[in-house]
Amino acid sequence: MAFRQPVGISGHGLPPRPGIGAGCGKPAMRWRVSLALSAALLLGAIHGAAARDGRIRYVTFNNDDVTSVRAALGISTMVELSPTEVIETVSAGDTKGWSIIPKRGSRFLFVKPLERDAWTNVNVVTNRRVYSLLLQATDNSRDRASFQVRFKYPDQDINARLLSQAKESAADPDLKDLNYADLNYDYAYKGDDSLKPRTVFDDGTKVFLEFKGDIPAIFVVDDKRHESLVNVRTQGKYTVIDKVARQFTLRADGKTLCLYNRARPNAIDPVEQVYGPTKLTGGSTLFGSSGGR
Repeated sequence: MAFRQPVGISGHGLPPRPGIGAGCGKPAMRWRVSLALSAALLLGAIHGAAARDGRIRYVTFNNDDVTSVRAALGISTMVELSPTEVIETVSAGDTKGWSIIPKRGSRFLFVKPLERDAWTNVNVVTNRRVYSLLLQATDNSRDRASFQVRFKYPDQDINARLLSQAKESAADPDLKDLNYADLNYDYAYKGDDSLKPRTVFDDGTKVFLEFKGDIPAIFVVDDKRHESLVNVRTQGKYTVIDKVARQFTLRADGKTLCLYNRARPNAIDPVEQVYGPTKLTGGSTLFGSSGGR
């Protein structure tokens, strides 16, 4: 059995770094200045991407909270609800000092103060939730006014994740109860590489194999080296064998591959088969029946 060795990398044929082994002075200085400028530009880009405009405000929905919405004269603020919601009713305390317009059949509400220092409460009823808003406005708070107020829903995110996991489990029922810490990946093979599974592991009762192409015929090998064809089934991307054995043989188009489970104490080890000592039987010894030279 051949084992892969790390590939060595020598310095031959590699171009010298600027300023090192290729002269000195100005070339190295130009390289350092160029590197510093590149780093500064990169940091600026990262900072720009990470910074978020404070006029776009995110609020975590809580049924027992009143959400404040900061507004200003001459600025329209959009309140955005969940994509699964439709606004049904909007009720405001002060309808003279505010323009409050829900977009019909949608999840968007547009508010704008019409008077200086106006404030009021608004109750919004949708097909799923009830929102309590407090609208506040001053004529000198343009920099602090929100252009958009977007609600977030942690419970909705969790439910979506749980639903996704449930669908996954329904599609792959054998995988949902796997204890990943106890899975055995210690398999070896000998034979035609074209039959080698991309992944193979077992959970102690079933073997899971993933193939890139067509699935070969799979035989289980018993202690007497007799092969028996095994029934397999497809579960998601895996081919599942409902038993664990010391050795399987894969066959297709005249090609053969032997797959060995090396984690079992009595597993057939291909290395031991080739290089291990041969057991002597009976009373014979290497030096005759007397047992000595």
